[in-house]
Amino acid sequence: MQNDETNAPFLVFTIESATFAGIIIAKYALIHQVCIQKQLMKYLSEITRIVTNFQEQKPEIIEQDDVREGDNAISKLFNGLRNGSITTDQKAAEVIYGKAITDTKFTSLKNRLKRRLLNSLFFLNIRPPTFSEYAAAYYQSNKNLFLVKTLSALGARNTAIKLLESALVHSQKFNITPNSIEFLLLLRTHSYLSGNIKTYNHYNNQLHQTIKTYEAECLAQEYNDRVAINFTHSSAEQPEMQSVIEKYCEELRELKSRYSSKNLYYNFYRIQTISFQISRNYDDAIAICDEASQYLQQNAFLATKPQFEEFALQKLSCLLSLRKYDEGMEAVSQCEALIPVGFPNWFTYMELYFYLAMHTSHFDEAKSVYDKVTSNQRFAFQPDQGKELWKLSELYLMFALRANDLVKSDVGLGADDMKKFLRNVPLYTKDKKGYNVAILILHILVLLQNNEFGEIIGRMDALRTYRTRYLRAGSNKQSALFFRMLQIMETNNFSYELTKQKSARYFEKMKSTAAEFSEIQDGLQVLPFDWLWNKILEMLKQKEEQKIIQKVIK
Repeated sequence: MQNDETNAPFLVFTIESATFAGIIIAKYALIHQVCIQKQLMKYLSEITRIVTNFQEQKPEIIEQDDVREGDNAISKLFNGLRNGSITTDQKAAEVIYGKAITDTKFTSLKNRLKRRLLNSLFFLNIRPPTFSEYAAAYYQSNKNLFLVKTLSALGARNTAIKLLESALVHSQKFNITPNSIEFLLLLRTHSYLSGNIKTYNHYNNQLHQTIKTYEAECLAQEYNDRVAINFTHSSAEQPEMQSVIEKYCEELRELKSRYSSKNLYYNFYRIQTISFQISRNYDDAIAICDEASQYLQQNAFLATKPQFEEFALQKLSCLLSLRKYDEGMEAVSQCEALIPVGFPNWFTYMELYFYLAMHTSHFDEAKSVYDKVTSNQRFAFQPDQGKELWKLSELYLMFALRANDLVKSDVGLGADDMKKFLRNVPLYTKDKKGYNVAILILHILVLLQNNEFGEIIGRMDALRTYRTRYLRAGSNKQSALFFRMLQIMETNNFSYELTKQKSARYFEKMKSTAAEFSEIQDGLQVLPFDWLWNKILEMLKQKEEQKIIQKVIK
């Protein structure tokens, strides 16, 4: 009892203190809530003043009435452009006015629609899952930047500061560095105007660090652009670029250790992958693609879908160059999961898949890929060069199927095209180097298959001229060796034994030389040269056995 009596005053004091503290907390919570409400009213008051004084009477945007098939001129023009029925001024005038007029009235209509469309860009539905989280954030960040600059310019400084703080956090989270710089500049200015040296220094330090990060990002982008420029007109490996690209990679690797930036990492991975591909170090290129994919996966909120697709395609390309079918099929499955059917990258992925099947002698699978691509409804809209490469691929596939006795007659895939191909000398253009050489090679193969030896000599002359004139010296090493072996066949009158003996050292050297990724992807090696050479020797031996070619032994 003594203990209870002794402790009793303490207990009373504790309870009373807790009650008092609760009252104080509740009081200050109420005060804080009132302050928030007052601040909110202050912000709303500033925005209301701006909207009242400066808002257009009726904002010109595309509204639901315009989306529906309306009778007014704006709706007709908008819907005609949307559904593709209007493609020219004359057609628009006929649809809208019933006659082909292009006077000032029509020009005014186009300008009105342009204003509405541009104004409507502020009200787009850029949200997941249609768009990536990063794309939605990028759109929102740019809207935030517009809002805070407009509010600041029109005197709503309190509201601008409030929005700036959250906008900065948002842009920093998503590595939107240029916007972070803009937000920090505005916050630093507001700190100066309010005379707060502590917050001024805080934002100033952040600004300088962010500018350095942005400089690193810009340098990475510049290096990526400089590399890409060199491959714009030709995907040939350009070994003279190797030392330059390695220097770029070394610089970016060091910057990557100092600055955490998705854009810096992304461009580093792109350049490093190209560096390894140029040096034909495909295993290391694959490792970089895996590292890049892992980085993007760990930072998925910063990545876009095409970036995942890019490294998956690069990995598939490297596995194709290594002719690793099983691992290549795993990469094919990855591409299939990432890339929607009929999209531009889908055609790229299917092209690599086709080459993988061709280079690993899975010809039935190659035919299945070919059928899927050419029957796709979007195939008709592919660039002409892309469709030409698929036509060439069809002819090579037909040759491979016949050479492997997988088809027995001229009936079926590409039969008419093959006959036409034999009757006509192919046309060549300088901007399709790989394509043209592949045509010449196939022409020689088919002529050999059909015992037209005299015609082969003319094709060989064209091949020699074309290679000397258009293919880069020091590059396309496998093709150079293959051309040399074809010349040996011709100069030795298509003798199996002589051709085999004299070409043996070139054949072994060709097998030990890694294929250039550009030779395959430019259509120069639709079928691998070593496979083709073995088929040529088989044909020569068979023709000697059939007494079509006279057997010569030396």
